[in-house]
Amino acid sequence: MSHEQHLTLDLIARLAGRFGPSSRVAKELPGWLEYLTEVECPERPSTRPGAIWWDKVRRLAQSLVPAAGGGEGEILGRNAALLGDHFGLSPVETRILAFVAFYRIFDGFEHVVNGALDTREVTIPLLLSWFCRAPEPAIRAAIRPTGRLVTSGLVHSERGRRYTRIPFDLSDRLLRALLADVAGIGDLIGLMFPRAAAPAAEWQDFEGLGRDAVLMRDLISHALASGTAGVNVLLYGPPGTGKTEFAKVLAREVGAELRAVGENDDEGGEPSRRERLAEMGMACRMLGARSDTVLLFDEMEDLLGGASPFSGRDRPSKVHMNRMLESNPIPVIWTTNWVDFCDPAFLRRMSYSALMRPPSGRVRARIWQRLEARHGVGLAADALPQLAEHHDQAPALVSDAMRMARLCEGGETVVSQVLEAAARLAKGGADNAPRHHSEVPWHPDLAHADMDLARIEVRLAAPDAPRRVSFCLEGPAGTGKSAWARHLARVIGMPVIEKRASDLISKWVGESEQNIARAFAEARAADAMLIFDEADSLLADRHEAERSWEVSQVNEMLTWMESHPLPFVCTTNFVEKLDPATQRRFTFRIRFGHLCAEQLPLAWAAHFSGPAPAGLALLDRLAPGDFANVARRMRALGETGAQAILGELAREATAKEGEARPIGFGR
Repeated sequence: MSHEQHLTLDLIARLAGRFGPSSRVAKELPGWLEYLTEVECPERPSTRPGAIWWDKVRRLAQSLVPAAGGGEGEILGRNAALLGDHFGLSPVETRILAFVAFYRIFDGFEHVVNGALDTREVTIPLLLSWFCRAPEPAIRAAIRPTGRLVTSGLVHSERGRRYTRIPFDLSDRLLRALLADVAGIGDLIGLMFPRAAAPAAEWQDFEGLGRDAVLMRDLISHALASGTAGVNVLLYGPPGTGKTEFAKVLAREVGAELRAVGENDDEGGEPSRRERLAEMGMACRMLGARSDTVLLFDEMEDLLGGASPFSGRDRPSKVHMNRMLESNPIPVIWTTNWVDFCDPAFLRRMSYSALMRPPSGRVRARIWQRLEARHGVGLAADALPQLAEHHDQAPALVSDAMRMARLCEGGETVVSQVLEAAARLAKGGADNAPRHHSEVPWHPDLAHADMDLARIEVRLAAPDAPRRVSFCLEGPAGTGKSAWARHLARVIGMPVIEKRASDLISKWVGESEQNIARAFAEARAADAMLIFDEADSLLADRHEAERSWEVSQVNEMLTWMESHPLPFVCTTNFVEKLDPATQRRFTFRIRFGHLCAEQLPLAWAAHFSGPAPAGLALLDRLAPGDFANVARRMRALGETGAQAILGELAREATAKEGEARPIGFGR
């Protein structure tokens, strides 16, 4: 027979030897024997059972105890001994660990233990005393909350929980490992805390982190080398921005193994907070002596969330969590999608934190190429840069979109459709915010600005680029001011928060100022680029003001512009209306003008098929937005003739008021 049967029948034999024929144990014990062995027991007398009957049952119980050895029980006992040696447990503590595992795994053992406890004649310390062959005082000392068995994380207390007959439990991960036939403790650790898969990304893919990435690499590297305890790195940001992938890359950069803690079990079950916390403590103790291991704990808000009426008994002790964060012997990388949901007391104990954002345009194009090669969607090489420019979602979402496109045997159209659906979902199921009629996608060849925009983009995309920069983009409507601002945000890897005057100006006294302050605060919280369209309405010349609130509104804007630590952009069609004090608030003042003669054919090719007609060169004061507007009109009319299109472009040009204004360089 197997080892687990030996232990179960031995326990029954001990119970038979301890209790008399009139006990509740004697009433139930024959049923346990028949349940386990299918051997028929002597029939219990209908009248008061006597010693003769009970002596027969005792001898039968003793005779049925098999020799120990074999089966999963033997493997479990061997692995429990390995863990006991590794954690420095006493022989009694190791046997208690095995007892709890036997109870959780083997139905027969659980049946007998539950039946014995239900008689109310048997206690947990008594059962453990027999199982461990140790006196009850030693058992009580071993199972105290401050003992090594509990503090190691191997066994966690279930005291106070309903429907539990024994007040201890083991995590499902530990139970699976105890049943594995392994060669040694190293294999057992590998089963419990497997190495994370190799990263698909490269260190350069996270260049947008700049000095944050370098500091985190140095921090973890020195912590491993010196054995410094209490080192915690927090990666936070929206889902899909590569937090887990960067953790893998970071571990590879420092030459360490990354092991995940507290994830779903092999069957997809979700571990409780208690189990996740126990596994973290267990991992720290099992791996604490190693200088080549970093732990990864995903979705920390589940464990370290703030107070909530739904916290329940599963919420870990704050004191215990604080001590763990301050003393964990090896570095831990924590990730969260919702840093606002995490308790500030825990956040203060993070050694360093970094906001993860979607990658910049240049990095995004490189990632798209690698993802396309992995999924084999068959996207054209020249289509990838355009797709990467148009869709600024995180790499995880792009990978999903390519996987869907391959499944549907589609190409770039399916990829775009899936990503657009994801963008709508991220905005609460609604379509994107409405755009101004002149807003068009960014085409660098159609920009007619008085500064080198490409040079600005390259500099601000560099890891060491300054963050405190501001822009005043002025010029006629449709010349690409807002489009370039959003393009610049993508290049430097920042989300965009866009505000129009109508979003901020209120008829109520003081509310406009509050809206302005709230906009800057929102940008800081999201680490986003703030874009103010129609800025002349917010920064009008105070000398022309007729009401006091108009002055206070401009004062509020100027104050925040002076102190804002992140990039922001103001666009205006009427720069002459801006207050003179704005002059020194902008790092760059850039004028966007109408298309020059050399750009007109490029604009035509961007929106219409066929060669540009000769008369196009004679038109003046056209902007990229005019071409986009006429293209929409022609599609609505079903008109494709070049002369008809040219006529509509001429109408756009003549409808503009005033004379063309030079912008300071040749046209």
